Amino acid sequence: MQKTKTGNIIFEALTVLTGAFLLGFLWRVRGETGWGSSWGLLNAGFVFTLFIILAKGERKKLDMGWLALTSLSFMMTVPAWGTLLSQITGVLSEEDSVYVSVWSAVVLMLSLGFGLATIFGIMLGRGYSDKQWKIKDFIILIAVFYITDIIAKATVSHLILGAIQPEAVDLFEKGLAAADMEPEVYKTYLQHFDNVSWGKKFTGGRNYFSSIQVIASVFRSAATLLATRFIIKDKVAAKTGTVVSASFAFAITVADLFFYFGNGDYHMQGESPFPSFIYPWGCWEFFTGFIAGAIITAYILKLKNTDNVPETTFSFIPDKVQNVFCILLGFAAMNGISIVRPVLERFDDSPYQITATVIAVIAAVIFVAVLTVKFRNASMTQLSYILLPFYIIYILAVYMFVGIPEKQNYTEVLLLQHFLCIVSAAVTLAWTIANKKMTKS
Repeated sequence: MQKTKTGNIIFEALTVLTGAFLLGFLWRVRGETGWGSSWGLLNAGFVFTLFIILAKGERKKLDMGWLALTSLSFMMTVPAWGTLLSQITGVLSEEDSVYVSVWSAVVLMLSLGFGLATIFGIMLGRGYSDKQWKIKDFIILIAVFYITDIIAKATVSHLILGAIQPEAVDLFEKGLAAADMEPEVYKTYLQHFDNVSWGKKFTGGRNYFSSIQVIASVFRSAATLLATRFIIKDKVAAKTGTVVSASFAFAITVADLFFYFGNGDYHMQGESPFPSFIYPWGCWEFFTGFIAGAIITAYILKLKNTDNVPETTFSFIPDKVQNVFCILLGFAAMNGISIVRPVLERFDDSPYQITATVIAVIAAVIFVAVLTVKFRNASMTQLSYILLPFYIIYILAVYMFVGIPEKQNYTEVLLLQHFLCIVSAAVTLAWTIANKKMTKS
């Protein structure tokens, strides 16, 4: 049965809403023990790309092996942001009574978001382009990314931070002086290049190192996008990477309003208007993913279909070897990490950690074995219809019930971020069922 145009429009809107809820859920989970940091980005990239495959359609360039590489690329961009979130109130350091321009905080948040997911966006776009990449293209991509990052951290980032937020420089100078060190910020940074952990020892150090990293991420992202467009010459990948970067820049900055109001608005002089079930940090995480997920999904759905060509990057390698690589990386590693690591981390320092981890490993081995034997030759659509609902249920169950008591979120299920995770899981599962039925109709 042919879907009507109106039906297409309505379901497309529901798909965009589902993408918003899903990435909101994954981004909230990203901040939890068991996922967190770069591993949380891996999880978000993996599960969200499964959804994109079902929403937009499978591609030969996004088999399990390339899906794994696309997800892994998200781990290349993990900035530090702990000192930046409350600056939107105009306060850099409440303890030291240091105030900054709200606009400087907005610039830093936009920079943080723009540099957050560029490589993932490019890799996602690569999957939906008809450009066949070569090994040298990936070398160019990675080289431009890291070389620009290093140059920016060593040079222009310091000038920009000094121009938009000189208070950050002054605070670090005072921190160094208080520790009887030479108060030369730039020289000190070069001596301990990009070592945020070292910077944490001094007042203003953590913020200074983080801010330099965030500003540099704009330059590395812009350079990488330009290289993708004009050197690698993949228009779809470059445009997708730009949209993904801009989406996170917008989303992470708008969602930062939870910290503005939650911390008492301008200069933290007011009272939070939020009821007790709205926790700013958790809501900032969820709505960052929600807003970005909606924009990215809407963009992907509107992408023009290109020729569905296979990726020929490793065509010189025998097919059997490529298949083994796909199984090891796509089936075994991605699923193994996604199943075992959350359990391992959430029982950290617990007498049940070894037992829980062994059970998780056995479950992962069985799951991977079944997938490999029964679905190794299945289409990515078939695999996504299995993996997406599995991980939605698994992640929610671990998030709510698994781990030491303080890691179990079911006891505070009415906190908005936890409640929205449940809603997101339900919406995604319902959409998956509906999408499968509509595709068959």
